[in-house]
Amino acid sequence: MGEHLLSQIYQTSMRVLMTEAEIIKEKKRNIYSSFFSEDYVSKFLFKSILHHVISLEIYENNRLNGISFEAICANIPKSIGSRSSIQSILNEALDKNIFVKQQSQKDKRIKNYFLSNNFLDMINSWLRKEGSFFSKMSLEN
Repeated sequence: MGEHLLSQIYQTSMRVLMTEAEIIKEKKRNIYSSFFSEDYVSKFLFKSILHHVISLEIYENNRLNGISFEAICANIPKSIGSRSSIQSILNEALDKNIFVKQQSQKDKRIKNYFLSNNFLDMINSWLRKEGSFFSKMSLEN
């Protein structure tokens, strides 16, 4: 009886480890493949950790009133990126129609950033894929 129980525990542990390994492999494949994509929008999200977190900051505020440069700088730790690096990435994204900048409804002096529809669709697709990986993992546990 003890050997059977140990065998079941071992098999369950191996299934969990395989699932985790599969998720990590898929995440790496997504990141690496984005670098070779012909579509700049797909490349942008994983271009650097700073590109990634700026995109997520804007995504999080996209349905609200957007997010200002100052708020983005306040939210992102300085060890990830300086104000000038953040500004350069925002300008790059505006030039490539990844982000959109609009005047704030509350304060006309402030410009807020939003995701373009194309980039929003791409991130939503990525989030659904991520969710399915982690749902699969939790179902198997």
